[in-house]
Amino acid sequence: MMRKIWVLMLVAVLTACWSGAAGAQAPGWRPIPSAPGIDYAPDLHRDVFRYQERYYFYDGGKWHRGRNYLGPWEAILQPPNVFYQVEEQYFRNPPGWARGKKTGWRGQPLPPGQMKKLDGNIPPGQRKKMGY
Repeated sequence: MMRKIWVLMLVAVLTACWSGAAGAQAPGWRPIPSAPGIDYAPDLHRDVFRYQERYYFYDGGKWHRGRNYLGPWEAILQPPNVFYQVEEQYFRNPPGWARGKKTGWRGQPLPPGQMKKLDGNIPPGQRKKMGY
């Protein structure tokens, strides 16, 4: 009787493990066009990237590196330089350097104040402030 209980428990455990492993799927990795060699996982609920057989995780303040996309993670000071080409849209919580890249005003490469300096269209009240 006791043996039957152990066998049933073993079958239940193995069935649970097998169904859990079958249900777990690897994320759908997608390349980031602006950052060659970096893939991101849009279906994960955190910022995980794949680059050169390593995985990188950004938690909103610090970078981590691991050999598996599930961890374990080790904290690193900064990611490889190519990560600085990753745009804001590929993060759930982007780092400061990826947030709000200013492109200027009305298609210009600089903000309005800087464009005025280049154009020479400086209002009279602003000339003294700028040393003109």
